[in-house]
Amino acid sequence: MITDKTKKRQSSKYIRPKNPVPLVMTDRDRSMLSRVWQDRMLFTSQIYRIFFSGKARAKARLRQLWENGYLDRYFLPTLMFHGSTEALYILGNNGVDVVSAMMGIERMEIARGLSHLKRKVRNHSFLLSLDHILSLADFRIAFEEAIAARGMSLEIWVPERMCEDSYSLWRRGERVIGKLRPDGYCRCSQDGKIYSSFIEVDLGTMSNKAIAHKVQRYLDYSDSGRYHQASGMKYFRVLVATVGTQRLANLKVTTEVLTDRIFWFATLEDVLQGRLFEPVWQQAGKDGTYPLL
Repeated sequence: MITDKTKKRQSSKYIRPKNPVPLVMTDRDRSMLSRVWQDRMLFTSQIYRIFFSGKARAKARLRQLWENGYLDRYFLPTLMFHGSTEALYILGNNGVDVVSAMMGIERMEIARGLSHLKRKVRNHSFLLSLDHILSLADFRIAFEEAIAARGMSLEIWVPERMCEDSYSLWRRGERVIGKLRPDGYCRCSQDGKIYSSFIEVDLGTMSNKAIAHKVQRYLDYSDSGRYHQASGMKYFRVLVATVGTQRLANLKVTTEVLTDRIFWFATLEDVLQGRLFEPVWQQAGKDGTYPLL
């Protein structure tokens, strides 16, 4: 007998039904699971922008994926996110095999990363990096939308969790060994021209010293020849999106102590408002603003 209490449990935001309605996995489902894993976690509204044309359909399908264990979801304190009550999704245990097959990554590698993320969710330490994770996801969405609107092809996007690379070079008679950890890497093309960029989303939390160290790692990475070895390409830019014009000016000055090349700066607000290809970018070593292409 189905009681009111049973109905409430079946429609709970927090408790999965014991016997969920089975679903037939679609290509879009597989892409959604892969994207959630790549970006670590996404709000309902972010997934909707990427994959759906209707919000109701997005919520219904995400609930089905959650009920069947392909996604996990959490509801954060509303005061923390300005009254938002939308769900925050991460990959569920049943989604590990799907993402492994979709992306050609070892199952154990995905499972280890997911276990680590879930521990951070349980002890709430993920909140320290949540703003950056979600801002980076917003940047990627805005970038993809701008690329599509311009008729360009996005050949590759490497998310932060897959973007680390090691390099070595000789400097003043000493061997330097380092690691580059960008927030992302993308390569897009139009009319036979290829544009490659590393991505950095800065929320104003890094000190000038830490910024200088990261700039130097990019310069070392470029000079080491590792980028050419890994990608087959010679040149790249570093696109830095940050919070506000004052912070942008600080980043630019700090960078220019070390280099007058490869670094481009814009406010995160400009990028998220669809002005990626407008003359809102400032270049290291130059005055004025410039279009990206």
